[in-house]
Amino acid sequence: MLIQHTLLLPDGPLTLQRAPGTPVAAEGTAALLAAARRIVGPRVFVMGPGITAAAGWAARAGAHVTAWTENAAEAATLRATFDAAGWPPPQLFLQDDFTGLEQATCDMALLLLPRGRALQNEAWRVAAAMLRPGGRLIFAGATCEGVDSALPEARNVFGRSNIVVRKGGYHAGLAERPAAGEFPLPEVNYETHALTLEGAPTVLASTAGVFAPDRLDAGAAALIAGMRVAAGMCVLELGCGTGLVTLAARRRGAEVAAGDVSARAVASTRRTLAANGFPDVPVRLSIGAAAFAGQRFDAVLANPPFHQGHGMDFENARLFIAGAREALSAEGKLYLVANAFLKYEGALRQHFTHVRCIWEDRRFRVWEAGN
Repeated sequence: MLIQHTLLLPDGPLTLQRAPGTPVAAEGTAALLAAARRIVGPRVFVMGPGITAAAGWAARAGAHVTAWTENAAEAATLRATFDAAGWPPPQLFLQDDFTGLEQATCDMALLLLPRGRALQNEAWRVAAAMLRPGGRLIFAGATCEGVDSALPEARNVFGRSNIVVRKGGYHAGLAERPAAGEFPLPEVNYETHALTLEGAPTVLASTAGVFAPDRLDAGAAALIAGMRVAAGMCVLELGCGTGLVTLAARRRGAEVAAGDVSARAVASTRRTLAANGFPDVPVRLSIGAAAFAGQRFDAVLANPPFHQGHGMDFENARLFIAGAREALSAEGKLYLVANAFLKYEGALRQHFTHVRCIWEDRRFRVWEAGN
């Protein structure tokens, strides 16, 4: 399941043991390490999409690494890469919030900025909370994802923050935690929104970092319209997000389970299901269908992401398709929604004998696949 990927770092090559769906972040890492130049202090905090290479650079310099992520694939990559290299394991926090992190314990923080202003603002505050007074923050972000426009909030938190490296499509900069002031870890708040789902009043619960946190996404709506799910079926949703597709299947009388690589998506789905009267549905943190190995389902539902930053990447879609093939019973069916311009039929036929489009509109197609 792990994919080897080698990056050339300032002190030599580093081979990532990468779980599918984990960003490599080669350009962002290059900018980040060029700004950092060297590791300062024995304890380094790392955070952000694709942070494993930078964490490995710190570990190779002898630092003890503390890492936070809400993404199970990122966590698996970090663990496997450190294990393969023989470094002491990082202190790893894989969770939706920041409970348990030891504040003001790190000498340096390496941050790859996530996409989205709310997550960027959160990241500044986490880094400040984790650093000792006088500790150094090194950060990098893509220019197309707003790193420059995010700087005012960094300066609001740290007092001073400057860009020192411009490399490719990335800018990297420095900040220092002031000696005085309070820098608490941010709270992660789940908000609720009222909407209508298949004619029924519905409560949606979600937070920053989960796709379509305040609405029924158009792709999810298409999947709900096209999926052939009926009472008594055993159904799994991969990439459950806010949980609305799982909820729709449960309301039709199916026995449902759900998984997502994101700890915040898992927490959002659990809250959405509980708010609508279904608190006991199993929802698991899972890379593809891995957390449901050995179980068999009559239907698997999937709305796979195909964006990584501003680019397109189909690794998650391939993971979902292969995982669905393993999870389905002999007569089971995969229902996958995709934008109409995406050519998924060939990928589906690599794993399934019978593939057809069963629902479509101007924007989306719902594919049914089975053997």
